[in-house]
Amino acid sequence: MAMTDSHTAEDQLDKIEHYLRTHQLWQLNKPQPDALASTVPFALDTLSFEQWLQFLFLPKARAHVITHGHLPPGMRVGPMAHEVYQHQHNELVHQLMGLDNYNSWVTTNDQ
Repeated sequence: MAMTDSHTAEDQLDKIEHYLRTHQLWQLNKPQPDALASTVPFALDTLSFEQWLQFLFLPKARAHVITHGHLPPGMRVGPMAHEVYQHQHNELVHQLMGLDNYNSWVTTNDQ
């Protein structure tokens, strides 16, 4: 994988974080450890979707990019964002769907 691919993934993750911060969806206080330890997809039983993005998805996605040079294969966050936000936060939903599409393209073309 070319270095530009990992930078593009990092850039997209940064844009998602920026959106969360500038639209008051970013939290200063970290949830309790048991809330972060949920095994339910998107931690829906213990966290809001924004909390999941901030405290689980973004750190794990960034770590995966640093370690492997790409996002986790098969990652799909956009559909859940679309479901959660319906007609709100369209820019964030678009960013997450774009990240999914980018990841799918990179994974397909990297094999």
